[in-house]
Amino acid sequence: MPRIENRRSALVSVAMAVALAFVLLASSMPASASKMPSYTVGAGDVLMITVYGDAGLTGLFPVSAEGVIGYPLLGNVDVAGKTVDEIGAQISRDLADHVPNRSVAVAIKEYAPIFIVGDVQKPGRYEYRPGMIVLELFALSGGLREPTARTDMSSIQLISAQQEYEDMSLQLLSQDVRRVRLEAERNNVAFEYNSNGPGLVRDATTLEKIVESEKSLYKLRLSVLQDERTNLEVQKQNFVQEIDTLQKSNVMRNEQFQLLGLDVNASEELVSRGAASQSALRERKRELLAMNQQLLESTSFLARARQNKNEVERRILELENKRNNDAATELREIELDMVRLRRKMTFSLQTMAEIGATSRRVTSLEQMIQTKFSIVRQLSGEYGETDAGEQTPIRAGDVIRVSLIASGPAESSANRTAKAN
Repeated sequence: MPRIENRRSALVSVAMAVALAFVLLASSMPASASKMPSYTVGAGDVLMITVYGDAGLTGLFPVSAEGVIGYPLLGNVDVAGKTVDEIGAQISRDLADHVPNRSVAVAIKEYAPIFIVGDVQKPGRYEYRPGMIVLELFALSGGLREPTARTDMSSIQLISAQQEYEDMSLQLLSQDVRRVRLEAERNNVAFEYNSNGPGLVRDATTLEKIVESEKSLYKLRLSVLQDERTNLEVQKQNFVQEIDTLQKSNVMRNEQFQLLGLDVNASEELVSRGAASQSALRERKRELLAMNQQLLESTSFLARARQNKNEVERRILELENKRNNDAATELREIELDMVRLRRKMTFSLQTMAEIGATSRRVTSLEQMIQTKFSIVRQLSGEYGETDAGEQTPIRAGDVIRVSLIASGPAESSANRTAKAN
């Protein structure tokens, strides 16, 4: 009996070779070479439209089945098949007739969900991610509902392992950017990130978003620190002025106290000679006691002002130390997490290599279960179903149908491939 090539084994081998080559060349690959086409909006998506300076025109807007959104002032706006940049430019242009000088930003808040039905373990609704292919959604659904020993699942395992590796790469990059931000806070320097990070993120936009997020956090925390420090410096300056005033006041009170002491002595001398009354002497002594009391109170106020000034200075120093200590503590945790992630990525690479080696050892089968994919998609307001392959890109709102077809031993691999495509 002639040997029949296993179609899935061939797909796995090709996928494995492409994946491993992608991993090895990712670090030297320009971002523009792997950048995916811009996403075009479709029915079921939810847009976040922000009009700076006008909260009434800012909000969430779902895209209807007809591909339009209901927008204030403009009514129904056709957005289907357009990128967020094109939609933003269109709304900005149309708003100019009503409210000039408004800056518009459009982002996708939620993608329309995707569905998978048929012979899979976990049919149902799944979250859409730009760039998804049929085989990836098939893997997320758990694969075939009734897998057999002869069904080659290596390609699904490879996709899952590759996705896990990409996720860990993204986590590692995020942690590295955070590490640089914390080091900048600890050393009291400006936050700048070198784009040659350790992750394998091939999309420059993703890297830019991570860096901008950490940069915003850096500026916010620095602003809070500076505001608190400014308030404490103002309090310190107030206490310095109060101390200066009290010191000058005490100098004058001391002089008055000394003069009153001289008056009391002079009055006592006059009383002893009979030239002054006892009542005048008592009045002078009361004035001396009152001045002494004022001097003691003023001295107490001065000591309290100095104590408050020292407390503010301590809080200023503690404020800076706390920032440095918090950054150092977080840095220790991040460095440990990054070591763990690197080890997991090394293990993930070994797993992908083992999956590739296993797929190459899979022998041809006389009987096999062939998996057929089809996509139910809405076009021009109507649903239609078309055949799809494992690498067919998925759009938001798609429904993927998975069916099993038995193929006989006499069927060639070329025929099976033609049917699948």
